[in-house]
Amino acid sequence: MASPLSLNDAQRAAVNHPAGPVLVLAGAGSGKTRVLTQRIARLLGEGTRPEAVLAFTFTNRAAREMRERIERTVGDAAARLWMGTFHGTGLRILRREVRNLGPATRHPDFVIYDREDQEKVLDEVLKRLAIPAEGARGPILSRISDAKNALVTTEEMANAAIAPFERRAAEAYRVYQETLRDRGAFDFDDLIAEVVWLFRRRPEIAEAYARRFEQVLVDEYQDTNHAQFRLVEALGRGYGNVFVVGDDDQMVFSWRGADLRNVLDFESAFPGAALIRLEQNYRSTGNILAAANAVIANNRDRKGKTLWSEREEGALLRFVLARDENDEARRIAAFIQGRARRDGGRLADCAVLYRTHAQSRAIETELRHRGMAYELVGGVSFYQRREVKDLLAYLRLAINPADATAFWRVLNTPRRGLGDALKARIEARLVAGAPHPLAALGQVLSAREITRGAEAAASFVGLIDELAARAAEPPAGLLATVVERIGYLTWLEGQEGSDERRANVEELMAAAAEFAAVNADAGLASYLSEAALLTDADRIEEGADRVLLLTAHNAKGLEFPAVIVAGLEEGLFPHAQSQQSPAELEEERRLFYVAVTRAQDEVLLSAAAFRHRYTAGSGFTAAGGQVSRFVDEIPGHLLERDQPVRARPSEEYGSDRDSADEHGADRGRNGGGMPVAWIPQRRSRAVGREVYHEEFGRGVVVAVEGSGGEARYTVRFGTRIKKILGRFLSEGSHVD
Repeated sequence: MASPLSLNDAQRAAVNHPAGPVLVLAGAGSGKTRVLTQRIARLLGEGTRPEAVLAFTFTNRAAREMRERIERTVGDAAARLWMGTFHGTGLRILRREVRNLGPATRHPDFVIYDREDQEKVLDEVLKRLAIPAEGARGPILSRISDAKNALVTTEEMANAAIAPFERRAAEAYRVYQETLRDRGAFDFDDLIAEVVWLFRRRPEIAEAYARRFEQVLVDEYQDTNHAQFRLVEALGRGYGNVFVVGDDDQMVFSWRGADLRNVLDFESAFPGAALIRLEQNYRSTGNILAAANAVIANNRDRKGKTLWSEREEGALLRFVLARDENDEARRIAAFIQGRARRDGGRLADCAVLYRTHAQSRAIETELRHRGMAYELVGGVSFYQRREVKDLLAYLRLAINPADATAFWRVLNTPRRGLGDALKARIEARLVAGAPHPLAALGQVLSAREITRGAEAAASFVGLIDELAARAAEPPAGLLATVVERIGYLTWLEGQEGSDERRANVEELMAAAAEFAAVNADAGLASYLSEAALLTDADRIEEGADRVLLLTAHNAKGLEFPAVIVAGLEEGLFPHAQSQQSPAELEEERRLFYVAVTRAQDEVLLSAAAFRHRYTAGSGFTAAGGQVSRFVDEIPGHLLERDQPVRARPSEEYGSDRDSADEHGADRGRNGGGMPVAWIPQRRSRAVGREVYHEEFGRGVVVAVEGSGGEARYTVRFGTRIKKILGRFLSEGSHVD
């Protein structure tokens, strides 16, 4: 494996490429971070000013690690680079240009609304517009987000709306944006869209930033959406030095606006662009790469590349077909334990990836049963937890009194007897012209309109005023003041999960202290901005010995000695919603490719012949499925298949038993040991079974018609579907 400072020929060509646009098509594990950091270090070493270099990353964690690498090469100059996420960079520009946004500008210390804040605002908007929120909030909020990512203004959306839902969504979009402006807030999509719109309205501002940045670099370019592309285009226009690194085979975020055409059409968007492929992989064994290459080759919409490695071929990939999700969880846990015992490895060497969060339940249960430590990534984000949002809302209100969402959250949290009567008086003052709820409360108190709760309300206003006056102080001290003054920890006592919630408060204060230590001169607004931009990907704990459980989407950019990909069934992975769309199916295949290429040494693939689901009125039912086509796309010589199990639910949900061997499979063999016609005693048990046909090979039963020796089985062999009489089939893994 190449040392951190050595480069192969393709990497060297990318690092040393002269001025002009460059697309580096970087395969998984091909050293793209090394290329980016060494290119930036080379530019600085050759005299480019750090302030003239703008680098986009997709996580704060990636930006931090990249800056640290560059600092080891060039020293303190790395601190002056413009380096961060798209949202972080957009926020930085908006902080500078907020007064240039137009007549309806935001408060200078604007706040950033997360998903929960957005939902609360939209609920108010829908109520105002007499649009029932039930079933409408999610779709309308998604439509607003899509519009911003596509740079569609409220006027453009209204002009294009024809259907009733589209007209309602357009009206909600308009009022939603007005409400955000009134409250001095942006949502996450605004952090990019508003910058691009500002550049369009004020070309001189766009020109100033374009002349400021001599070099624009982008990591994970395949995940950019239209608004991000336009931001890169605008900022790179001054010098034309746009250097992007991406992999069309790893674009898996179209559902949040990522546009694969940004990679595929890069040469058209930036004429004269150079294309450099990084195909040597430094992560995975030869067999893992061969399997990944074979699967992704089935996609048509790609530029094309083939990963290779100087590493050994390594172990074959393994595939397990379990009875159900509980049996699957047991086999996964046994694999992890066995690997640790065999190799003296750590639990942290293993990651379990799945398509949907719901799949973690059975795996978590089994790991807890065995006493195996694990960390679940992508559940409730730390900064989305109630106690964290409560305390940060006090600070938000201190720097931006127009933040009505924060005001209503904390007015009676903890409970201080300020109920509906006071709320009605505040709302009356707002109708009469008060600029925001905090000012309205002050007016109510000055007019002595309330007696009950007046002392508590005055104390609340006094606390916010004090925090505002101390906004330049380190945030940890302000948090401590809030916690102590409102008796928050005492209020938590006796509530469900109080110990965990107390621990979250302590962690929040520790994180605030850490922020102050690193950003000595930053104020409260900067702290709140950073807290709003952090994700779980930035908070994965280093060094802890635990199995990591996460979706394949969340695994992007990570690597592990061993990877387990669970739930490989048609309708689950690939997801059912992709079945009718070639483009979506190709994205599912890219996601599988991402999952497999996270592995350095070992890959375990697993599926369940039956998976239990709960439906109202029916309780738990077991639905049979077929093995994912992605497993079939792996060449047979690369895949070791475990002995099949009986394709029926486990007894945990009350299923009856039949005669089976230790693997739970009906053998169906004659005295000579050769396979005989495979005819299960019950048709329902056939669905999901792996079978074998002399001409078509191994397949999975997806349906059965008739009974006995004349039963016709619909079987999927790879990408082919065949109807075959049962007497011509034998059980899949028992073929000599």
